[in-house]
Amino acid sequence: MEQVFKTLHKSSNRPDHIWVIFPFAGGSLSAFKSWTSLGDDLLPNNTLILLATYPGRDNRMRERPHQHISDLANNLFDALINLISHSDLPANATLRLCGHSMGAQVAFEVCKQLEEHYGSATPITQLVLSGCHAPHLESRRTLSHLHNGDFIDQLIEIGSGSAVLKQHPELLPVFLPMLRADFLATESYYSALENAPELRYTPCTLVFGESDPEAWSSEVQEWREWLDPALRTHARVVGIPGDHFYITTSPATFIRHVIEQTESTTLVRSTPKQTNSANPVRSGEQHG
Repeated sequence: MEQVFKTLHKSSNRPDHIWVIFPFAGGSLSAFKSWTSLGDDLLPNNTLILLATYPGRDNRMRERPHQHISDLANNLFDALINLISHSDLPANATLRLCGHSMGAQVAFEVCKQLEEHYGSATPITQLVLSGCHAPHLESRRTLSHLHNGDFIDQLIEIGSGSAVLKQHPELLPVFLPMLRADFLATESYYSALENAPELRYTPCTLVFGESDPEAWSSEVQEWREWLDPALRTHARVVGIPGDHFYITTSPATFIRHVIEQTESTTLVRSTPKQTNSANPVRSGEQHG
């Protein structure tokens, strides 16, 4: 588990509340440093927050980075199944998947696979899709086709890259393959709405930054179209002050809003449908 999931916050050796965070393109443990100093008064007792580590960074640096969201989802689905099967979770435990930007795409695909594996008995109690437009909408800004200099300039403008990469070009061979793979993956994640496979059982919360130029409120809310009608009706929409990286600049605000929405609204699962839980189906890459 430690290889794939890094601990950001832990208040118990037997947690009742688990958050699994799927980071944005280029995201790594250092980008979520602000999450490691969260106060215990912010979160319920017995809370564990984990950060998913994608191949090509941190302790997975030697692994080849994936260029497709489906490959990332498959990798993390296996790791999450292992985590769930080896965790002694209480019957009333909450298990949230929270994905931001590219991480929302990964989290959605992982959540679908978990539904296919477990059916209506999926252990995921909430899916949080944050700062990301729905799959049937194309990105307004694309970077993966740019030459290195322009690519880095755009990363810095968005806030996903550091000027250190321009000041120290010797670092480019280390970080560019991972960054380019991430942006190629997120930019190629697209599917026509008529092909939308619905999320069937997992309650969903949609989050956007009120000053986010990369994912507008209307674009984030389009994720409703990918939910079962019952889930669509009860999906909550949360606006948070800040730009695209509110999840790392204001983690306490993000967490507080998600918890408040959960506590103020009953999480509703849709009516179970017949499913084959014995053989999880791996979703292919989505292209228009």
